[in-house]
Order: sequence, then structure tokens, then C-alpha cells
Amino acid sequence: MAFMACFAGAGAQTVDNTFRFVDKNGNEIPDGGTYTAVAEKVDLIPGILSRVEAKFDIFVENTTSDVAYVGARVVTEEMSSGALQFCFPVQCPPTVPADYTTPETGTMTAGERKSLQSEWMPTEGVYGSARFTVQLRTMEVKEWNDGIPSKYSFKANGPKITINCIYADPTGIDDVNATGLTTYNVYDMSGLKVVDNGTEAEVQALDKGLYIHETVIDGKRVAVKKVVR
Repeated sequence: MAFMACFAGAGAQTVDNTFRFVDKNGNEIPDGGTYTAVAEKVDLIPGILSRVEAKFDIFVENTTSDVAYVGARVVTEEMSSGALQFCFPVQCPPTVPADYTTPETGTMTAGERKSLQSEWMPTEGVYGSARFTVQLRTMEVKEWNDGIPSKYSFKANGPKITINCIYADPTGIDDVNATGLTTYNVYDMSGLKVVDNGTEAEVQALDKGLYIHETVIDGKRVAVKKVVR
């Protein structure tokens, strides 16, 4: 069974680049980018305990040559069933509010990558979708205690991505099983490529007209359709 998650977003303000999102292959998921995850049944304890989950194989990377401090804000924009598990940067709250800012700050060494450790867990057999935005928050130490950070304050917003998730009926004709970094190629009706491996925000910014819209997930073309803007 397949499920899928995407990230989309655009920021008008300056983005702090202390941290960035990357996929499991080390490809950057840029600010405003999209990630697609596909849900499947996972054996937590083989033969005893299983669940359906759309795992976000996404990592946060410290791009600097020094220790840096990170938090996150995650907003649930759509969720047809189930729950979100969000364990970044430290804790896994039992329930995640629709608009959740992590109460804790994570410490990341120079160049370190840390898993987002998160997934959507839809109710088994209840097919549907979910969409989340995740924005990194660069923090700074406000108080020290014997050389150890004890309090932090917000410094700047980092990149923001949208995660679109789909839990699809395996008997349906629209089942999608590709998961990963999602980009878009768009062609006008003369065949000219007007968006090349772009983000959803770039597609939305196109002038009004008729286009051929190609969705690419982890380098694989998964859908092509005509779009009127």
C-alpha cells in the first residue's frame, strides 16, 4: 500500500540558512520545496504489532562550521484520519497540536545531519491524505549553566517545506508508490519548458494559460496532465 507526502511553501522574508532540509540521498529540499511520502504497512513487531505509516525520510543539516541550535514549527493543514508523530529535534509529544512549535531546542554540531524522525499514521483502511508544513527555527543560547546551554531564544526563521501525504487504496487506479523529493516540470502549449524541476510555488506563479504539468518524485515521472491557470 502506498502513501505520499510533499512539502510546499514560499517565504517572502529572508530565510536563515544555518540549517537546511535534505532527503535520504543528500539532495536538498529547498525553501518552498515539496516532498512526497507514500504510506505502507510496517511491522513494528513481526507477527504481533503493525501499523500504516507514511515515513518522512527527511534530515536536517547544520550547514555551518560551528555548533548551532534548532527548533521547528509544524502546521497540520489537512489530515483525513490518524495522527502525526513529530519527534524533532528531541521530544515526541503524545499528541501534536495543529499549529505546533517545539518547546525544546536541539543542539547540532558542525555539518551534522539529524533525522526529522516523523511520520503520518493514518487509520488503517481509511484512505485519504494529509498535508503539513515544517519550518526550521534557528535558536541562540540565552543563558549558560556551567558551560552548558540552559535557556534559548528565537533568532530567525529557516527554510520551510510542505509535506503532502496520500494513503491510497491499492485497488484504485490512481495509486502512487513513489516517495521522495518532489519537483515539477511545466511546458507551455508550444512545447517550451517554462518551469524546470521547480517548486509548487514556481508553478503557482505562472501567468494565466494552458500548460502541460509533469510531476517528478525522486527523479521518476509519476503524473502528466493539462492544467489551466
